[in-house]
Amino acid sequence: MKKDKVFYQSKFEHYRVMNMWIVIASCISSLFYVISDWYLFGEINMVTVPARTAILIPFAIFMIVNAKVKDYRVIVPLSYLIAHSIMWCTIWACVYLPDLTFASDGFIIIMAIFIFFGFAAPGKWSVIFTGLIFLDIGVANIFLHYPELLMMLILGIPFYGGICLVVWAMEKSYVYQYVAQRMLEESAYHDQLTGLFNRNIIDTLMDENKSLQCFGGEDISVLLFDIDFFKRVNDTYGHESGDVVLKEVVDIVSAHLEYPNYMLRWGGEEFLIILQSDLVRAEKQAEKIRQAIEKKTGKICSVTISIGVTGYHGGDYNASVRMADEALYEAKESGRNRVKIYNLNCGDI
Repeated sequence: MKKDKVFYQSKFEHYRVMNMWIVIASCISSLFYVISDWYLFGEINMVTVPARTAILIPFAIFMIVNAKVKDYRVIVPLSYLIAHSIMWCTIWACVYLPDLTFASDGFIIIMAIFIFFGFAAPGKWSVIFTGLIFLDIGVANIFLHYPELLMMLILGIPFYGGICLVVWAMEKSYVYQYVAQRMLEESAYHDQLTGLFNRNIIDTLMDENKSLQCFGGEDISVLLFDIDFFKRVNDTYGHESGDVVLKEVVDIVSAHLEYPNYMLRWGGEEFLIILQSDLVRAEKQAEKIRQAIEKKTGKICSVTISIGVTGYHGGDYNASVRMADEALYEAKESGRNRVKIYNLNCGDI
Protein backbone atom coordinates (compact mmCIF):
# COMPACT_ATOMS: atom_id res chain seq x y z
CA MET A 1 0.00 0.00 0.00
CA LYS A 2 1.27 3.47 -0.90
CA LYS A 3 2.00 5.48 2.21
CA ASP A 4 1.21 9.08 1.30
CA LYS A 5 0.24 12.27 3.13
CA VAL A 6 -3.32 11.02 3.56
CA PHE A 7 -2.07 7.85 5.27
CA TYR A 8 0.31 9.66 7.61
CA GLN A 9 -2.29 12.31 8.45
CA SER A 10 -4.73 9.51 9.28
CA LYS A 11 -2.13 7.79 11.45
CA PHE A 12 -1.35 11.04 13.23
CA GLU A 13 -5.02 11.81 13.89
CA HIS A 14 -5.45 8.31 15.31
CA TYR A 15 -2.60 8.86 17.79
CA ARG A 16 -3.00 12.64 18.14
CA VAL A 17 -4.44 12.65 21.67
CA MET A 18 -1.99 9.98 22.79
CA ASN A 19 0.89 12.03 21.37
CA MET A 20 -0.27 15.10 23.32
CA TRP A 21 -0.39 13.16 26.59
CA ILE A 22 3.05 11.68 25.91
CA VAL A 23 4.40 15.21 25.59
CA ILE A 24 2.64 16.26 28.80
CA ALA A 25 3.83 13.21 30.74
CA SER A 26 7.40 13.52 29.44
CA CYS A 27 7.70 17.19 30.33
CA ILE A 28 6.18 16.83 33.78
CA SER A 29 8.26 13.75 34.55
CA SER A 30 11.48 15.50 33.51
CA LEU A 31 10.84 18.15 36.16
CA PHE A 32 11.28 15.51 38.86
CA TYR A 33 14.89 14.87 37.78
CA VAL A 34 15.69 17.72 40.11
CA ILE A 35 15.24 15.19 42.93
CA SER A 36 17.97 12.94 41.51
CA ASP A 37 20.14 16.05 41.17
CA TRP A 38 19.72 16.75 44.88
CA TYR A 39 20.60 13.13 45.62
CA LEU A 40 23.89 13.53 43.76
CA PHE A 41 24.59 16.82 45.54
CA GLY A 42 23.77 15.22 48.87
CA GLU A 43 21.54 18.16 49.67
CA ILE A 44 18.86 20.43 48.19
CA ASN A 45 20.69 22.59 45.67
CA MET A 46 18.76 25.00 43.45
CA VAL A 47 21.48 25.39 40.84
CA THR A 48 19.95 22.87 38.42
CA VAL A 49 16.35 24.09 38.84
CA PRO A 50 16.53 26.60 35.92
CA ALA A 51 17.81 23.85 33.62
CA ARG A 52 15.13 21.40 34.70
CA THR A 53 12.26 23.89 34.46
CA ALA A 54 13.36 25.38 31.12
CA ILE A 55 11.41 22.59 29.39
CA LEU A 56 8.22 24.45 30.31
CA ILE A 57 8.93 27.04 27.58
CA PRO A 58 8.87 24.66 24.57
CA PHE A 59 6.10 22.73 26.33
CA ALA A 60 3.90 25.85 26.44
CA ILE A 61 4.63 26.55 22.76
CA PHE A 62 3.70 22.97 21.86
CA MET A 63 0.39 23.12 23.73
CA ILE A 64 -0.59 26.39 22.01
CA VAL A 65 0.31 25.14 18.52
CA ASN A 66 -1.21 21.70 19.11
CA ALA A 67 -4.54 23.30 20.01
CA LYS A 68 -4.65 25.21 16.72
CA VAL A 69 -2.85 23.03 14.17
CA LYS A 70 -3.85 19.53 13.07
CA ASP A 71 -1.22 18.92 10.39
CA TYR A 72 1.17 16.09 11.25
CA ARG A 73 3.93 17.90 9.31
CA VAL A 74 3.89 20.57 12.02
CA ILE A 75 3.02 18.69 15.21
CA VAL A 76 5.30 15.66 14.74
CA PRO A 77 8.54 17.70 14.36
CA LEU A 78 7.40 19.90 17.24
CA SER A 79 6.86 16.79 19.38
CA TYR A 80 10.38 15.56 18.67
CA LEU A 81 11.67 19.05 19.45
CA ILE A 82 10.16 18.57 22.91
CA ALA A 83 11.97 15.24 23.28
CA HIS A 84 15.30 16.78 22.28
CA SER A 85 14.60 19.75 24.53
CA ILE A 86 14.30 17.36 27.46
CA MET A 87 17.66 15.94 26.41
CA TRP A 88 19.29 19.38 26.28
CA CYS A 89 17.76 20.48 29.56
CA THR A 90 19.32 17.37 31.09
CA ILE A 91 22.66 18.16 29.46
CA TRP A 92 22.43 21.70 30.85
CA ALA A 93 21.78 20.32 34.35
CA CYS A 94 24.73 17.93 33.99
CA VAL A 95 27.07 20.92 33.76
CA TYR A 96 26.46 21.54 37.48
CA LEU A 97 26.36 17.93 38.71
CA PRO A 98 29.33 16.74 40.76
CA ASP A 99 29.10 13.20 39.40
CA LEU A 100 28.27 12.05 35.82
CA THR A 101 28.57 8.36 36.55
CA PHE A 102 24.86 7.84 36.04
CA ALA A 103 24.71 9.81 32.78
CA SER A 104 24.44 6.59 30.73
CA ASP A 105 21.38 5.53 32.75
CA GLY A 106 19.70 8.89 32.20
CA PHE A 107 20.56 8.69 28.48
CA ILE A 108 18.77 5.35 28.11
CA ILE A 109 15.74 6.60 30.05
CA ILE A 110 15.43 9.60 27.74
CA MET A 111 15.88 7.40 24.67
CA ALA A 112 12.90 5.35 25.85
CA ILE A 113 10.73 8.44 25.47
CA PHE A 114 11.42 8.44 21.74
CA ILE A 115 9.65 5.09 21.36
CA PHE A 116 6.34 6.70 22.23
CA PHE A 117 6.84 9.72 20.01
CA GLY A 118 7.17 7.34 17.07
CA PHE A 119 3.54 6.21 17.33
CA ALA A 120 2.15 9.33 15.64
CA ALA A 121 5.11 9.95 13.32
CA PRO A 122 5.96 8.64 9.84
CA GLY A 123 8.42 5.78 10.30
CA LYS A 124 11.25 7.44 8.35
CA TRP A 125 10.86 10.65 10.32
CA SER A 126 11.05 8.72 13.57
CA VAL A 127 14.29 7.00 12.54
CA ILE A 128 15.86 10.36 11.67
CA PHE A 129 14.57 12.39 14.61
CA THR A 130 15.47 9.67 17.09
CA GLY A 131 18.93 9.21 15.56
CA LEU A 132 19.69 12.87 16.20
CA ILE A 133 20.00 11.99 19.90
CA PHE A 134 23.51 10.68 19.16
CA LEU A 135 24.36 14.10 17.74
CA ASP A 136 23.09 15.60 21.01
CA ILE A 137 25.42 13.34 22.97
CA GLY A 138 28.37 13.99 20.67
CA VAL A 139 28.05 17.75 20.99
CA ALA A 140 27.46 17.55 24.75
CA ASN A 141 30.53 15.37 25.24
CA ILE A 142 32.73 18.18 23.91
CA PHE A 143 31.85 20.15 27.04
CA LEU A 144 31.01 17.48 29.60
CA HIS A 145 33.51 14.72 28.76
CA TYR A 146 31.25 11.88 29.83
CA PRO A 147 33.25 9.31 31.82
CA GLU A 148 31.04 6.52 30.45
CA LEU A 149 30.65 7.73 26.83
CA LEU A 150 31.60 4.34 25.40
CA MET A 151 29.04 2.60 27.61
CA MET A 152 26.40 5.11 26.54
CA LEU A 153 27.06 4.20 22.91
CA ILE A 154 27.22 0.45 23.60
CA LEU A 155 23.83 0.60 25.30
CA GLY A 156 22.33 3.29 23.07
CA ILE A 157 23.01 1.91 19.58
CA PRO A 158 21.18 -1.43 20.01
CA PHE A 159 18.42 0.41 21.91
CA TYR A 160 18.09 2.74 18.91
CA GLY A 161 17.83 -0.29 16.63
CA GLY A 162 15.06 -1.62 18.86
CA ILE A 163 13.22 1.72 18.68
CA CYS A 164 13.38 1.61 14.87
CA LEU A 165 11.99 -1.93 14.91
CA VAL A 166 9.12 -0.94 17.22
CA VAL A 167 8.29 2.07 15.04
CA TRP A 168 8.28 -0.14 11.93
CA ALA A 169 6.00 -2.67 13.63
CA MET A 170 3.61 0.07 14.81
CA GLU A 171 3.35 1.55 11.33
CA LYS A 172 2.83 -1.86 9.77
CA SER A 173 0.05 -2.64 12.23
CA TYR A 174 -1.63 0.68 11.46
CA VAL A 175 -1.58 -0.13 7.74
CA TYR A 176 -4.02 -2.99 8.38
CA GLN A 177 -6.27 -0.70 10.43
CA TYR A 178 -6.07 2.04 7.78
CA VAL A 179 -7.01 -0.34 4.96
CA ALA A 180 -9.92 -1.74 6.99
CA GLN A 181 -11.09 1.79 7.78
CA ARG A 182 -10.91 2.81 4.12
CA MET A 183 -12.84 -0.29 3.08
CA LEU A 184 -15.49 0.53 5.68
CA GLU A 185 -15.70 4.10 4.37
CA GLU A 186 -15.98 2.78 0.82
CA SER A 187 -18.90 0.59 1.77
CA ALA A 188 -20.50 3.40 3.77
CA TYR A 189 -20.30 6.03 1.04
CA HIS A 190 -20.29 4.04 -2.19
CA ASP A 191 -22.85 1.99 -4.08
CA GLN A 192 -21.61 -1.57 -4.40
CA LEU A 193 -22.94 -2.15 -7.93
CA THR A 194 -21.94 1.06 -9.74
CA GLY A 195 -19.08 2.31 -7.56
CA LEU A 196 -20.76 5.72 -7.35
CA PHE A 197 -21.37 7.61 -4.14
CA ASN A 198 -24.57 6.77 -2.29
CA ARG A 199 -26.81 9.13 -0.33
CA ASN A 200 -24.58 8.96 2.74
CA ILE A 201 -21.99 11.17 1.04
CA ILE A 202 -24.42 14.09 1.25
CA ASP A 203 -23.74 14.31 4.98
CA THR A 204 -20.11 15.21 4.23
CA LEU A 205 -21.06 17.88 1.68
CA MET A 206 -23.40 20.01 3.79
CA ASP A 207 -23.31 22.02 7.00
CA GLU A 208 -25.67 21.85 9.96
CA ASN A 209 -28.25 23.87 7.99
CA LYS A 210 -28.17 21.35 5.13
CA SER A 211 -26.52 23.90 2.84
CA LEU A 212 -24.13 22.41 0.31
CA GLN A 213 -20.52 23.37 0.99
CA CYS A 214 -18.87 21.66 -2.00
CA PHE A 215 -17.09 23.72 -4.69
CA GLY A 216 -17.05 26.75 -2.40
CA GLY A 217 -20.85 26.97 -2.52
CA GLU A 218 -20.85 28.86 -5.84
CA ASP A 219 -22.09 27.92 -9.35
CA ILE A 220 -23.71 24.66 -8.32
CA SER A 221 -26.33 22.88 -10.38
CA VAL A 222 -28.30 19.75 -9.56
CA LEU A 223 -29.12 17.12 -12.18
CA LEU A 224 -31.50 14.23 -11.51
CA PHE A 225 -31.91 11.55 -14.17
CA ASP A 226 -33.23 8.05 -14.54
CA ILE A 227 -33.35 5.39 -17.23
CA ASP A 228 -36.52 5.40 -19.31
CA PHE A 229 -38.66 2.26 -19.05
CA PHE A 230 -36.00 0.49 -16.98
CA LYS A 231 -38.60 -1.87 -15.54
CA ARG A 232 -39.07 -3.27 -19.03
CA VAL A 233 -35.35 -4.00 -19.24
CA ASN A 234 -35.48 -6.02 -16.02
CA ASP A 235 -38.69 -7.79 -17.03
CA THR A 236 -37.39 -8.64 -20.51
CA TYR A 237 -33.72 -9.48 -19.92
CA GLY A 238 -33.57 -10.17 -16.17
CA HIS A 239 -32.14 -8.27 -13.23
CA GLU A 240 -28.53 -9.29 -13.88
CA SER A 241 -28.77 -7.84 -17.38
CA GLY A 242 -30.42 -4.79 -15.84
CA ASP A 243 -27.36 -4.36 -13.64
CA VAL A 244 -25.16 -4.44 -16.76
CA VAL A 245 -27.29 -1.69 -18.32
CA LEU A 246 -27.02 0.41 -15.15
CA LYS A 247 -23.24 0.17 -15.15
CA GLU A 248 -23.06 0.99 -18.87
CA VAL A 249 -25.14 4.13 -18.36
CA VAL A 250 -23.00 5.18 -15.39
CA ASP A 251 -19.80 4.72 -17.42
CA ILE A 252 -21.14 6.84 -20.29
CA VAL A 253 -22.38 9.62 -18.02
CA SER A 254 -19.10 9.68 -16.07
CA ALA A 255 -17.11 9.89 -19.30
CA HIS A 256 -19.09 12.92 -20.48
CA LEU A 257 -19.06 14.98 -17.28
CA GLU A 258 -16.78 17.94 -18.00
CA TYR A 259 -17.01 19.83 -14.70
CA PRO A 260 -16.11 18.90 -11.09
CA ASN A 261 -18.96 16.84 -9.72
CA TYR A 262 -20.39 14.37 -7.25
CA MET A 263 -22.44 11.64 -8.89
CA LEU A 264 -24.69 9.59 -6.61
CA ARG A 265 -26.92 6.61 -7.09
CA TRP A 266 -30.07 8.13 -5.64
CA GLY A 267 -32.13 4.96 -5.73
CA GLY A 268 -32.88 2.15 -8.20
CA GLU A 269 -32.24 3.55 -11.69
CA GLU A 270 -32.28 7.17 -10.48
CA PHE A 271 -29.07 9.19 -10.19
CA LEU A 272 -28.18 12.61 -8.79
CA ILE A 273 -25.33 14.80 -10.01
CA ILE A 274 -24.11 17.83 -8.06
CA LEU A 275 -22.20 19.82 -10.65
CA GLN A 276 -19.90 22.83 -10.37
CA SER A 277 -21.56 24.77 -13.15
CA ASP A 278 -24.07 27.53 -13.73
CA LEU A 279 -27.51 26.58 -15.02
CA VAL A 280 -26.78 27.40 -18.68
CA ARG A 281 -23.71 25.18 -18.86
CA ALA A 282 -25.44 22.50 -16.80
CA GLU A 283 -28.26 22.32 -19.36
CA LYS A 284 -25.77 21.92 -22.20
CA GLN A 285 -23.95 19.25 -20.22
CA ALA A 286 -27.19 17.37 -19.56
CA GLU A 287 -28.15 17.47 -23.24
CA LYS A 288 -24.71 16.18 -24.23
CA ILE A 289 -25.08 13.27 -21.82
CA ARG A 290 -28.62 12.50 -23.05
CA GLN A 291 -27.43 12.35 -26.65
CA ALA A 292 -24.49 10.12 -25.77
CA ILE A 293 -26.81 7.61 -24.07
CA GLU A 294 -29.26 7.72 -26.99
CA LYS A 295 -26.54 6.98 -29.56
CA LYS A 296 -24.86 4.18 -27.58
CA THR A 297 -25.75 0.57 -28.40
CA GLY A 298 -25.37 -1.42 -25.19
CA LYS A 299 -24.42 -5.05 -24.69
CA ILE A 300 -27.96 -5.89 -23.59
CA CYS A 301 -30.10 -3.23 -25.26
CA SER A 302 -30.23 0.45 -26.09
CA VAL A 303 -31.80 2.80 -23.56
CA THR A 304 -32.51 6.50 -23.14
CA ILE A 305 -32.57 8.75 -20.11
CA SER A 306 -34.63 11.71 -18.92
CA ILE A 307 -32.95 14.52 -17.00
CA GLY A 308 -34.21 17.26 -14.70
CA VAL A 309 -31.88 20.20 -14.08
CA THR A 310 -31.98 23.09 -11.65
CA GLY A 311 -29.60 25.54 -10.02
CA TYR A 312 -28.64 25.50 -6.36
CA HIS A 313 -29.00 28.90 -4.73
CA GLY A 314 -28.15 28.11 -1.12
CA GLY A 315 -30.26 26.88 1.76
CA ASP A 316 -31.53 23.35 2.26
CA TYR A 317 -30.25 21.21 -0.63
CA ASN A 318 -33.47 19.16 -0.50
CA ALA A 319 -35.32 22.08 -2.11
CA SER A 320 -33.06 21.88 -5.16
CA VAL A 321 -33.45 18.10 -5.34
CA ARG A 322 -37.23 18.52 -5.29
CA MET A 323 -37.04 21.08 -8.10
CA ALA A 324 -34.82 18.76 -10.16
CA ASP A 325 -37.30 15.97 -9.47
CA GLU A 326 -40.17 18.14 -10.71
CA ALA A 327 -38.21 18.90 -13.88
CA LEU A 328 -37.49 15.18 -14.33
CA TYR A 329 -41.19 14.40 -13.91
CA GLU A 330 -42.00 16.96 -16.59
CA ALA A 331 -39.40 15.40 -18.92
CA LYS A 332 -40.99 11.98 -18.50
CA GLU A 333 -44.54 13.31 -18.87
CA SER A 334 -43.64 15.11 -22.08
CA GLY A 335 -42.30 12.00 -23.82
CA ARG A 336 -39.07 10.96 -22.05
CA ASN A 337 -35.55 11.04 -23.56
CA ARG A 338 -35.25 14.78 -22.99
CA VAL A 339 -33.87 17.44 -20.66
CA LYS A 340 -36.09 19.76 -18.66
CA ILE A 341 -34.96 22.77 -16.66
CA TYR A 342 -36.50 24.04 -13.45
CA ASN A 343 -35.66 27.71 -13.09
CA LEU A 344 -36.18 29.05 -9.57
CA ASN A 345 -37.60 32.30 -10.93
CA CYS A 346 -39.75 30.92 -13.73
CA GLY A 347 -40.64 27.37 -12.69
CA ASP A 348 -40.44 24.62 -15.29
CA ILE A 349 -39.24 25.61 -18.73
